[in-house]
Amino acid sequence: MVFRWRGASRLAMVLSLGLGGCAALPPGVFSTSPPQFQNGRLLNAPHDLPARAHVADVPFFPDDSHYCGPASLASVLVFSGVQTSPQQLLPQVFTPGLEGSLQFDLLGASRRAGRVAVVLPPQLGLLFAQVAAGFPVVVLQKVGLGPRDWHYAVLVGYDLQGDRVTLRSSTASDLQLSIEQFDRSWAAGGRWAFVALVPGKFPPDVSEREYLHAVAPLEGVAPESAHAAYTAALKQWPQSWIAMMGLGNLAYARKDYARAAIHFAQAARIQPDNGDPMNNLAQALLAAGDWKAAQGAIDVALRLGKPHPEIYRSTAVEIAKARAAALAE
Repeated sequence: MVFRWRGASRLAMVLSLGLGGCAALPPGVFSTSPPQFQNGRLLNAPHDLPARAHVADVPFFPDDSHYCGPASLASVLVFSGVQTSPQQLLPQVFTPGLEGSLQFDLLGASRRAGRVAVVLPPQLGLLFAQVAAGFPVVVLQKVGLGPRDWHYAVLVGYDLQGDRVTLRSSTASDLQLSIEQFDRSWAAGGRWAFVALVPGKFPPDVSEREYLHAVAPLEGVAPESAHAAYTAALKQWPQSWIAMMGLGNLAYARKDYARAAIHFAQAARIQPDNGDPMNNLAQALLAAGDWKAAQGAIDVALRLGKPHPEIYRSTAVEIAKARAAALAE
């Protein structure tokens, strides 16, 4: 069994399950979450954050119904170069029974479009950092007291000194809110936000692990995009064993077992105390027909014994069967 790193799936499953209609009014709800903008000052701001920034030419798709999810997603996807529209995205992201869209579906549609969907840490300063880097941000707000008063919008600008943010929201192409007002509605929505990036672009102030969490789900739905993202990650972080594992998984999936073995062996050299690369190396060697070399690799994984010993034992059983079949011939 080839181990596939699935941290991204765990991140993406932290969902709100009651999303509903999209409101057109500026948010006016209160949150018990501590504010991140007080007395005209952004708390925990990145040290190099500009005082103001605006992402130009972000498409706007007006919506006055329940389709703020498809509209917001189309905005950031088209900005990134994907040819799509809210109508095309509707079957993928709209849940009629909820009269709205789930976060999980927005992330999934982004990945199927070949984009790296990075869920951002819940910090207002990090949202602004994305805008300063030229990336529009999809945000989830709570804009009323009702159980379905959730709303997606796209953050395209901020001005710390002017105390305002700019959103593509509902029927307003440039909705202006005070930062405190926006932060309050965003906090009430769980401080959830994401960016949809072209593979090879990196969101500022997001760690290697967080970025690769976002890349991993692309392996199954957009392998070419996953390959581009992992390759770029290795240029950004040359010792990234997780990116090496990802490239190995992609090679294994297309039955290029020799290439897969190279990537897994590289990962094993970077992570000599981790059994996962050796397990995957054993699988690649077994698939290539070399059960003797596969046995040597899985013996190392079993000796290391972590972090997935049950997978290593399963691989060892597969190799034993292959050995028995070969000796019986």
